[in-house]
Order: sequence, then structure tokens, then C-alpha cells
Amino acid sequence: MDILRKEINAIYDAQKLDVERLPYDDVGTCLRDALNVSRVTDGCAVITDAARDCCHIFAGNIATVLGLSSESNIYRAEFSSGDEDIIYNRLHPEDLVEKRMLEYEFFKFVDRLSPEEKTIYRAACRLRLRDKNNRYILIDNTTRIHRLSPEGKIWLILCTYDISALSDSMPGIHASIINGLTGDVRAMNFDDRRSKILTGREKEILLLIRDGLQSKEIADRLGISTYTVSRHRQNILSKLSVGNSIEAIAAATAMNLI
Repeated sequence: MDILRKEINAIYDAQKLDVERLPYDDVGTCLRDALNVSRVTDGCAVITDAARDCCHIFAGNIATVLGLSSESNIYRAEFSSGDEDIIYNRLHPEDLVEKRMLEYEFFKFVDRLSPEEKTIYRAACRLRLRDKNNRYILIDNTTRIHRLSPEGKIWLILCTYDISALSDSMPGIHASIINGLTGDVRAMNFDDRRSKILTGREKEILLLIRDGLQSKEIADRLGISTYTVSRHRQNILSKLSVGNSIEAIAAATAMNLI
């Protein structure tokens, strides 16, 4: 399950990087940057290539903490997806929702800026990730534009994960967008948006599915057509990025959407 994946991919597609001549030597430079970050911090650094829809992951000793590797050397991996799913799959479902919302708002925000301003900002938050013992630990996360295309578009993105020194259990991911030049911090709150991920009718139908009702029974209960029920069911699956109703119920419950 990965909420807002389609919306974020739409922002990548809108960069129209396929019509540019990209200096792919820059990718190697950025990968070395990520490798050095993981070595120095013992954390995890990810380079996402928005043009090729892939990501490169480098992790220091945090890899053994999270169970990504049993060895103490640098963990490296490449995935044919713009998302670091090996990390996202360990995120607390509620935090995954808000992290994706933060990324979406961050990319929308920087996309409107001039090329000179795009690399000044970063998104920051605190996340709960499962470690190798399936216990949640707090992780500090940042996302920034690491390299622009020749036309000044979003291209290579750097995302970092480090074990947090804080241990409070306050709800939410403490999301913010930070101006690295001025130090200004813009706090983000996603409570209202979270409540609108699923419409009232979609929540109603999902709860009835959870109660064991079939589409015809739901249609009769709500006074709508079975076609309308089917359309709502498909919208629910699409929004939650799941394959069936059982997964949708599990995802919506874990994300605290119903």
C-alpha cells in the first residue's frame, strides 16, 4: 500500500525530463555523495532518479538495525522504482500516509520555485520504522532536490534517514519544510487532508464490506446502484494502492482512515 504514489509520479512526469539531454555523469557524482553521507552518519541515503523512475540506496550501520543487512559494511541496493520501498514497507502505516503527504506538498512547492531556489529547501519529519526485531524506532528523515536538470526541473532527489536522538511519543510526524538559506521553518499539518483521503461514501462502503456485505446488499442498503458501488470500490483500491477489498480494509484500518 502506498498512498499518493500516483500523485507524486504525476509531478515527476510533469517535469518532462524525457525531452531533455540529461548529463548522466551527474548521477555518478550524486551516488558518491549519498555513499559518503551514509558512511559519515551511519544512516541511510537514497538518490531517486525522477527521469528513470529508480532509486539507489546506501546505508551504514542503520542497515543492521533495520534488518536490511547482517553485515557491518555499507549496504547498497538499486530498485526499479522511484520509491525506496524497502524502507517504506517498514514505516508505521499512519506515518507513511503523512510522509507521502509531506513529499507531495514539498514537490508541489519547489516545482513552482525558480531553479535557484529549488535546492534551498528541504522537507523534514520524524518517522516510526520497524527494526530487525519488529519494534518501532524513531527516525529523522529529510528530502531535498539534489540535482536539477539543465532546464531547472526536479531530477535527482536525496532522501536521508538517521536514528533520532529524541524518544517522545507525540502523535504525528512533526512535518516541516525548511529554508536552508534563511532558517525559516514552515510547520505542516495534515489532519484535514488525511480525513479527506476517502470520501464519506467510500468510508461507508468500506465499513459495510468489512461487515461482510456484498455489492448488491450494499447497493440496497444505501439506495444506490451496484454500478455505483463497484465504481466506489475501484476508487478505494486506487486511492490506497491495493489490489483487493481485504487489503483495502487492512490498509485503511492501519492508516487510521476508518
